[in-house]
Amino acid sequence: MIGGWSRRAAIMLLTLLLLAAVSACRERIPQVIEIPTQMVLPPPTEIPPSDTPTRTPFPTWTFTFTPSHTPTLTPSFTLTPSNTYTRTFTPTFTDTPTFTLTPSPTLTPSETLFPTLTPSDTPTPSNTPTPRPSRTPRPTIQQDTPTPFGGVSPTFTLQPAPTIFSFTANQNFVLANTTVLLSWSSDGQVARLEQIDASGSAIYQSIPVPPNGQYSILAQSTSSSQQVIFRLMVSTNGIVTSSQPVVVGITCPANWFFGDQFAPAGTGCPAAVGAIGQGAFQRFERGFMVYINANGLNRICAVQDSGSAYLCMGNGWDGHSINTSPAPNGGPIPAQMFNWAYYNTLGLGGTWNSVIGWPVMDIAVGDRTIQFENSLGWGNPFFVDTADGTVVHFSGGDSGTWVRVR
Repeated sequence: MIGGWSRRAAIMLLTLLLLAAVSACRERIPQVIEIPTQMVLPPPTEIPPSDTPTRTPFPTWTFTFTPSHTPTLTPSFTLTPSNTYTRTFTPTFTDTPTFTLTPSPTLTPSETLFPTLTPSDTPTPSNTPTPRPSRTPRPTIQQDTPTPFGGVSPTFTLQPAPTIFSFTANQNFVLANTTVLLSWSSDGQVARLEQIDASGSAIYQSIPVPPNGQYSILAQSTSSSQQVIFRLMVSTNGIVTSSQPVVVGITCPANWFFGDQFAPAGTGCPAAVGAIGQGAFQRFERGFMVYINANGLNRICAVQDSGSAYLCMGNGWDGHSINTSPAPNGGPIPAQMFNWAYYNTLGLGGTWNSVIGWPVMDIAVGDRTIQFENSLGWGNPFFVDTADGTVVHFSGGDSGTWVRVR
């Protein structure tokens, strides 16, 4: 009985071991487990086709960040002093001076008000000025002065200026362009006569003369002041000079035909009364032409406005030939002697057409007045009037400059 139990027990133990081994093998084999469906989705709905394309939206992604661990930082500061200072208070004492008012003694007549200073009591200045260094003069080079034979050194004496004893004119007033007799005496070595302006800066003429003598000189009026100033210059050794003036008044033989008050500054006297003769005048775009026949001059003068220049020529018109070329602006053309000059001569740097343009008025025929300055003659300055009341001063001769006077 007992033996049969033992055998049965061994068999059961073996069976348990086998079952354990089979169970272990079963756990290693994967099993398919069916998960029950929690929701049944309906079948997809069919969408009928359309001509409009359907845009498929992009999927939207949503990111959610969930930190697994959020550390908490709790700073801890510990102040550790590196050095330790110990302040020590040291008291400081300041002396405060105390002033005591001491009355001054009363002066008596026997006492000396201002004591006498002794050398020991003499105050010594604290700031002593430092003297500036003195400039050492440059050494003078001594040159050997040649001494003539005999050992006598020459002496030089400054010679005084020469003396003019007299300087006179035989007339105080004379007609313009007449002679004046000047007389003088001096102790100079050389002399000269000068005609000067009122300021003495301009010298119109200078003539060498002896230091004593007489000289007849032309009193030519050169300014509207109507006086002539002569000056005697006397020199000695060409170094020192003495001078003395004499003034001679000018009496003009005639008046200006346009009025003496309109004569430009520096104008002399008229040489004679104005000469009147047959003439003509015609104004152009940039100037004018004037014909002067007084005293048989028979001259044509063309005047340019810009540049203040003029040009005169002898009249070559035969009295009847005329160039009838019309003016481009339909205006008048040069007439008579001006027609001859316009088409047959050259102007101031070109044709008259390019210089003064075309006429702006018809020719005005009538008397013209001419008056010369200082002396008669075509080369002298002269005044001419025009048909429009203008008076023009020409510098003289066939060409030069002109100015409008009135």
